[in-house]
Amino acid sequence: MDGATRRITTTTVGTASNTQTSERGPGVSVPPTVAYAAGFGLAWWFHQIMPLPVDVEGSVIRTILGWSLVGVGTALFIWALRIFFVVRTGIMLQKPATSLMMAGPYAWSRNPQYIAFSAMYAGAALIGNTLWPFILLPAVLLIVGGGVIAREERYLHATFGDSYADYCRRVGRWF
Repeated sequence: MDGATRRITTTTVGTASNTQTSERGPGVSVPPTVAYAAGFGLAWWFHQIMPLPVDVEGSVIRTILGWSLVGVGTALFIWALRIFFVVRTGIMLQKPATSLMMAGPYAWSRNPQYIAFSAMYAGAALIGNTLWPFILLPAVLLIVGGGVIAREERYLHATFGDSYADYCRRVGRWF
């Protein structure tokens, strides 16, 4: 095991305190990626009916910013995903978590993957030159917040107890 892997595993592992809860995931039936994709798909459909461009002239700056957001979001997602694979804990919402992620991007956000999805979503809206995804993003975030994050937080609190409560005090939900 290399030094980076050893550092991640020693700083991310929290033991599951409730074995009954830890045998299953948080019970989220719709993955957050579906909420983001559905929101963007609906926004794109609205754009076809009633176009609302971000920039009528199609500036290069908007396109560069859009691709930058997609790139940063993708990199953040891969970084966060790597932490799960290194520690070998459940990433799927229907699988149990055996470790509490607190390293890498999880040191400054409890939900870096959803930040990554939001960045990619916004970047794609800029690339596509449409305001509709920005108009629908609050609804997408409400769905993800209420339907996914709230369940994840209840599950993690029941599974990891005080370790998760301490983590929540130190690290914000988004930032």
